[in-house]
Amino acid sequence: MNIDSLLDLDSGLFALGPDGKKVRGKITDVIDEDVFVFVPDVVLDVKIGAIVKVTDGQDSLLAKLIERGDTGLKLSIECYLSPGHERRQDVRIYDKVYHHAKLICHAREKSRMLSSALDRICSNKLIIDSFLKGQYGYPGSDEPVFQKETTTDKGLWEVNRKLDLLIHMFLADDFRSLMNTSPKDVNISASGMRFISNEAYEIGDFVEIHLILPMVPLLFVRLVGEVIRQKALTSAQIKRYAVAVKYLQVDNDTRDDIIRYLFRRQREVLRKRQL
Repeated sequence: MNIDSLLDLDSGLFALGPDGKKVRGKITDVIDEDVFVFVPDVVLDVKIGAIVKVTDGQDSLLAKLIERGDTGLKLSIECYLSPGHERRQDVRIYDKVYHHAKLICHAREKSRMLSSALDRICSNKLIIDSFLKGQYGYPGSDEPVFQKETTTDKGLWEVNRKLDLLIHMFLADDFRSLMNTSPKDVNISASGMRFISNEAYEIGDFVEIHLILPMVPLLFVRLVGEVIRQKALTSAQIKRYAVAVKYLQVDNDTRDDIIRYLFRRQREVLRKRQL
C-alpha cells in the first residue's frame, strides 16, 4: 500500500527510533509500495535492521531501516506491530483482499437508512448460520480465538467455514460478483479498515463493506462502517482517496473471524521474515 495512503505527507512528519527520540523530517522519495526515503531534520541514530515509527500525528506505521545514505533513511514498511503490542484491537495488517464498499447513506440520513442496512446484514447472516449452527452453535465457539487452539478446534473451525463458503457460493450473488474482481490493498484491524477508493465520501457517511479474507477456506464478511477520515492520494494519476472506516455493531462471530485472520496472517509474516 502506497505511503501516501497511510500517512498525510503534507503535514509535519516525525520519526521515532528505538530509543524513543522524536525527530521531524519529510519523505522525499517513494521507491515502491513498501519502500520509501525519510530525511530527518537532524541525525537519527538508528542501526540497519532497527524499527522506526513514522507518524503524521494522527496515523503511524512501523518501518525497518534497510539502508542509510546521504539522501536519507531508506525504510521498508513492516506488516506487524512491535513485540508486546498485540492486544486484539491493536493488531493491524496490510494485505491484499477482495473487497467492495458502497454508500448506504450520508450522516443526515442515518435515522432513515442505517437500521435497515444493519437488519439486512444480520438477517443474511442468520440465514447462512441456520444451515450450520442450529440451536447449538459451532463446536468450541465459546473459546476465545486468540488463545492457543487444539488440532481438533482448528479442524472443526475449518470444516464449518468450508460449509459456509459453499453456502455463500450458491446463495450469495454478492460473493460471486466480488470473486470476479481482483484483490486490492487494505489496512485492516478488528475495529476498522482503510482502503483506496475511486469515489469520494463525506466524514460521517455510512458504507456497506464486503470482504473475502484470504484464509483457508476463504472467509466472506459483510460489515457496516462509518467514514472517519479521508484524504486524496498525491501519487495517483487519477483521483483516488484513502478512506478510513470504523465498523458498526459487529457481531461476536464476525469479530472473532476477523481476529483469527489477523493473527494467522501476522504469524505467516513473522515466519517468512525468520527464514
